[in-house]
Amino acid sequence: MVGYKRVSLVEETGEFSVRGNIIDVFPPLEKSPLRVEMSADEIESIRVFDNISQRSLRIVDSLLVSPASQMITTPGKKTLAVRNVKRRADELSLPREVRSRLAEIVKGAAADEINPVFLPLFYEEFGSEKDVLSSFFDYLPQDTLLILNEPFAVGQALQKAQARMEMLLFNARESGKFYLDIDNAYFDEAKVWALMRDFRQISFAGFSLGRETEDTEPAVVIEACREIPFLDIVSGEIKEDALLKQIVQKIRGWIADGMLVFFVCPTSEDVFRMKQLLMSYDLPVRLPPWSSVMDVMKERGKSGGIIIWEGKISAGFTYPALKLVFLSEEEIFVRKKKPRRLRPAREAYFLKSFGDLKEGNYVVHTDFGIGIYRGLKRIAVGKVENDFLVIEYLDADKLYVPVNSLEKIQRYIGPEGYVPKIDRMGGTSWESVKERVKKSVREVAEELASIYAAREVLERKSFSMPGQMYEEFCSTFEFEETPDQFKAIEDVHQDMGDVKPMDRLICGDAGFGKTEVAIRAAFRAVMDGKQVAVLVPTTILAEQHHQTFSDRLGDFPVRVEVLNRFKSITAQKKILEDLKNQKIDIIVGTHRLLQKDVEFKELGLVVIDEEQRFGVEHKEKLKKMRALVDVLTLSATPIPRTLHLSLVGIRDLSIINTPPEERLPIKTYVLEFNEDVIKSAIEKELERGGQVFFVHDRVRSIYSVARVLQSLVPRAKIGVVHGQMKPLEIEKSMAAFVRREVDVLVSTTIVGSGLDIPTANTIIINRADRLGLAQLYQLRGRVGRAAVEAFAYLLLPRGAMLSVDAMKRLQTIKEFSQPGSGFRIARNDLEIRGGGNLLGVSQSGHIRAVGYELYAELMEKTMREIKGEKIAEEEEMPEIQLGVSALIPEEYVQDVYQRLVLYKRISLAANDEEITEIRNELADCYGALPEPVENLLKIIRIRNRLRLLQGKKMGYDGKRIYVFFRKTAPLDSQRIISIFHKENNRLRFTPDGKLLFPFSALSPGQILDQANLLLKMLAQ
Repeated sequence: MVGYKRVSLVEETGEFSVRGNIIDVFPPLEKSPLRVEMSADEIESIRVFDNISQRSLRIVDSLLVSPASQMITTPGKKTLAVRNVKRRADELSLPREVRSRLAEIVKGAAADEINPVFLPLFYEEFGSEKDVLSSFFDYLPQDTLLILNEPFAVGQALQKAQARMEMLLFNARESGKFYLDIDNAYFDEAKVWALMRDFRQISFAGFSLGRETEDTEPAVVIEACREIPFLDIVSGEIKEDALLKQIVQKIRGWIADGMLVFFVCPTSEDVFRMKQLLMSYDLPVRLPPWSSVMDVMKERGKSGGIIIWEGKISAGFTYPALKLVFLSEEEIFVRKKKPRRLRPAREAYFLKSFGDLKEGNYVVHTDFGIGIYRGLKRIAVGKVENDFLVIEYLDADKLYVPVNSLEKIQRYIGPEGYVPKIDRMGGTSWESVKERVKKSVREVAEELASIYAAREVLERKSFSMPGQMYEEFCSTFEFEETPDQFKAIEDVHQDMGDVKPMDRLICGDAGFGKTEVAIRAAFRAVMDGKQVAVLVPTTILAEQHHQTFSDRLGDFPVRVEVLNRFKSITAQKKILEDLKNQKIDIIVGTHRLLQKDVEFKELGLVVIDEEQRFGVEHKEKLKKMRALVDVLTLSATPIPRTLHLSLVGIRDLSIINTPPEERLPIKTYVLEFNEDVIKSAIEKELERGGQVFFVHDRVRSIYSVARVLQSLVPRAKIGVVHGQMKPLEIEKSMAAFVRREVDVLVSTTIVGSGLDIPTANTIIINRADRLGLAQLYQLRGRVGRAAVEAFAYLLLPRGAMLSVDAMKRLQTIKEFSQPGSGFRIARNDLEIRGGGNLLGVSQSGHIRAVGYELYAELMEKTMREIKGEKIAEEEEMPEIQLGVSALIPEEYVQDVYQRLVLYKRISLAANDEEITEIRNELADCYGALPEPVENLLKIIRIRNRLRLLQGKKMGYDGKRIYVFFRKTAPLDSQRIISIFHKENNRLRFTPDGKLLFPFSALSPGQILDQANLLLKMLAQ
């Protein structure tokens, strides 16, 4: 497949994977990847699937696999390209070492790494008189109708593109670099217009401005279509007649004027429902026997009417000249889809870390301690094959762990650069270390608990259930909630309905809908007579949130104000007075809201945006605030401490991971500082009508950088903003950028949050090695908010020797370019720091001793004990030795890392529901389950049932099934006697607590089924 990259899991466009009879592919022209299931040479099904969960969504009838790249980089093509590179380099008299380096780059480059301008090098015709490349027009049938929207603007875009290519060519020629003549890869403007003349054309233009060689008089003049003025009326339920009154009144006016009104509905069911609704108002409704609007026009009389049509239009509009009105049913009635069930937020955290495990990495076995992972090994005993995870301990001792017992294995995560001590298998030191860490964890947990104890003990009156006004408010949301956004909203509602104060972290990328979650919580609090404080780290973000909250709540009786340094002293005093008297419902502000003179009458909810950007003193105040009111924290990339508190259960966590529709990955480049790259990146963005962020986090040299950029791109309008400017200057600079009076904004990291500018889709970050992972991610999140491709350039000093941490940060930010990566970025940040100074310096040693995952596990369990939750006695998982092959074959799941994650996940499955879910996912992603995989899932079911019966071991020796029980096993003697009689006295107990069941099996399946049946009978 042209330009596609083979991967284990398809997540981005241009990727494909093959797993047995399953082929996954993500064509560039599709919004979601597709899964093709084969049966021999025939296609069984084609399914759209979610690139995050990897679960199928729906079945489709067909699939068009378009090329992922215009580059064909087969070995033969690369050999040809290398030959052409050398020949062209000789023509340009370039040094031999330059020629050799270029040839090596071409030889090793992937399709997406080669600049399209060099495409001609891959063809035999390069250097001949023939046209090397085909154009878009070569693929169009001769009878194609071209429709040009604003031909003058099209011409301007062509001119700009040509000028840019000529400038790049000139720069390359002048600086002695490798280049191809422009006509090898691009048509000039005149050629494009000449090619278009071969086709029929219709041009739409706001005014007549033809080309010199064409007739400038328009053939037809029509009146511009006008948007419907009342489409901001939204109904949550169609049955609410009151909400339709204004629409019906308007429709009657149109009909009286002889207008024909088309209601366009997406489905036949919607057509029927709309017909019933409109007829209930005695409106003249017709369902069309016609196939097109033109057919309707031929038969229509002078009178008006209503026609309901099945179809889809993006928006309603009027066509006065032809007396037509088009209404979109979807615009008027907001649809609410039922969200799918989502897993808890913490579940995948350590699973993903386990999947990154590589041979040679350190691992932790909770019973034996820290060792070195030596891979998966398949071992055969007789005819039975099984996989084992191999761990090497001190003195080269090896432990073989069955894959159905991986619940005890963790990837070691410790402070960066720290080499842990390898334990001796069977020694006593590991147990001593664990006991010491448990004792320390208990002390820390009690300290943490004292901070949060007030929240657990304090019981405030729960918020009232949302009423009709709340439902009406939700229906005015112009977008459809994504499933995990809906889940976050439900989580918050549940918290607010409890008697204990809420402390929840909402983690999600910029633009993914965290603010809407907060606004709904704020609205519910205000409707219940409470005040809401929205705390943000910067003045700019305060202004933006104030605008967002005000716009969203504008039609409801809610007063929103902002308190920051932009306000005059007089205005601040007035706001504080009104806040004290509860004349203000929602106050948005910076740390100014934490000062002593700020008083609330009925504060009920605090929303904190990007808490990690507040100072230590402010965080201490926020910590105390948590014991008094409900707190909702929003973050794209929570700091390790915040994430840690959520992972160990101290704070609740919701993740919004679904990107808005049409959000594209941000192309991220890590490069040495290069003026040519900077110039090209800025000019490329300006030519498509966009804007650029240039981040330089040093105030003393920021104006020098702005002057350099001005000299590189003279036509660009450059602006500067940094934190040492006066408030009004900051506001003025930011406003100029928002109004597009500035093309390039040179700034410090002050722009890291709050700015939502869809036209800014390129960001250049100078000295990216100095910034933290969360900072880089936040800054990159300033671009890519529109349905256009965005670019991020992370610049490093030439020849810089970077630290290991800096290299890891840059590698991580480049790797996670897909929308919704914020939580994964935070996870990697936590791992890079290895737990870091989460709870003070004293704890770093304990995290080093046992690894972060075991530390977090111990902390979570201890916190639950302190909270008074009932903790089940820690028991060994039962050992299952039934003599059957139970594994995931390599030919079924080829990627070893995916197999590791699946083995771990299967071993952690705690009940039949989770096992069934895993089975369905495997069948969906990899096809029909082979017998060894079915056996593995059955063994986990048996293990779980045996654990509930407090069994220690179950096995099969070829003649009988045997089970060892603990002394505390809850076995019913009457039940055992009943089974004894039912099985013709075959069942018997030995004095040492061993149950024996004689049984001769003909197949592995029979052994598993009989073992499962026996446990079911004992459990009844």
